[in-house]
Amino acid sequence: MKSIHAVFVRDGDWFVARCLDFPVTTQGRTLAVAQKNLQEAVALYLETWGDELRQPRLTEVYLATLAVGA
Repeated sequence: MKSIHAVFVRDGDWFVARCLDFPVTTQGRTLAVAQKNLQEAVALYLETWGDELRQPRLTEVYLATLAVGA
């Protein structure tokens, strides 16, 4: 099983869970529920888009510019 990286943030009465490896975000009333929901959401994401991940394509390119001395 591959590890995934996530950030959990408390937002009022909820915990928001954001996966850093895939575009998946969910929430739960407790940290444990948010973690479980994130695991299920990532599994669903991989079930839906898994084949696409095996054939990566460059779809967007961002060019960052650094203003020096501005």
